[in-house]
Amino acid sequence: MRTAQGTIAVEVHRNPAEPATVVVRLEGELDVTTAPLLQTVVDQILTGRRDRACTVLVLDMSGVSFADASGISPILLARALISRRGGRVELRHCQRPVLRLLRILDLDGLLAEAG
Repeated sequence: MRTAQGTIAVEVHRNPAEPATVVVRLEGELDVTTAPLLQTVVDQILTGRRDRACTVLVLDMSGVSFADASGISPILLARALISRRGGRVELRHCQRPVLRLLRILDLDGLLAEAG
């Protein structure tokens, strides 16, 4: 998706061997102009059929070069929704600017152990 301010690409992967885990790879900028796309994707993942309900949402942030608080908002909403079903959200492979924002916002807990 290309917006007036930024661009973000989103790829969704579901491993048939682990249907409760969904990996979303993001590339670009995560800000006020691109957050609605991420919100739509997260909504679609989390409102999927009950027999394939996502309980682990992994966000591969290796391609995210910039994020602001509004861009993180869909991730926080996902965390709130998925935690109700006993699941979790993990951020992996965050670049330095994203790590800095997470630390400023005291969201280090979203970081996966490996990443």
